[in-house]
Amino acid sequence: MSARYRIEDGRWCIDIKVRHSLQLFDGRDPAPFRERDLDEDAVEYLLASAQEIPRKQPLKIVVTILEEAEPRLAPDVIVEAVRGHFIFEREQIERRLREHVRRGQMFLGVGLAVLVVFLTLAELTVSLPSGPLREILREGLVITGWVAMWRPIEVLLYDWWPIVDERRHIGRILEAPVSIHYEAGTVAAAGGGD
Repeated sequence: MSARYRIEDGRWCIDIKVRHSLQLFDGRDPAPFRERDLDEDAVEYLLASAQEIPRKQPLKIVVTILEEAEPRLAPDVIVEAVRGHFIFEREQIERRLREHVRRGQMFLGVGLAVLVVFLTLAELTVSLPSGPLREILREGLVITGWVAMWRPIEVLLYDWWPIVDERRHIGRILEAPVSIHYEAGTVAAAGGGD
C-alpha cells in the first residue's frame, strides 16, 4: 500500500492524473460543471482508496491535469464539483440509511405478527389428538414463526453496516483537501474540510 499512496504534510495522498479536466466529469451529464456528476471511474477510485488507506489517517486528494487547453477550467470550479458530488452522495446515503431502518422496522412488525400467529397456532395443536403428527405440526409451526423473524433481525442487526461504512468513507473524502495541479507543477487550487 505504501508504494501506491504517498504521504504529504501528514496526509495520505490519493493521486488522480487526467489529460484534461473534462475527464473528471460524466460526459453524459449536461449540467454546469458545479452541478455535474463526477465520472464513475473517478468516484470508484476515490472510494476504493479511502477504503484502502487506514481509517485514522487523514486524506488529501491531488488532481494532476496533464494537457489542459486554454482557457483552463477554473480550479475552484473543479474543487467545488468534487465536493458537491460527494455532498450529494452523502445525502443519498443518509436517505438510504433512513429508508433501511424504516424498512427494518416494518419487517420487524410483520415478523412479530407472523410469529405471534404461528406460536398461537402451535399452542392450539394441544387440542388435537396426541401423537407424532401433532408434535410434527406443533414444531413446524414454531419453526415457521421463528423463521419469519430471520429477515427482520438480519436487516436491523447486520445489513446497515455496509451503508454506514460507505458513509464513513465519503465523510473522509469530504474532509480531505483537494489540490489541482497542472503539468507545470504549480498548485492551482486547494480546498477541504466540511
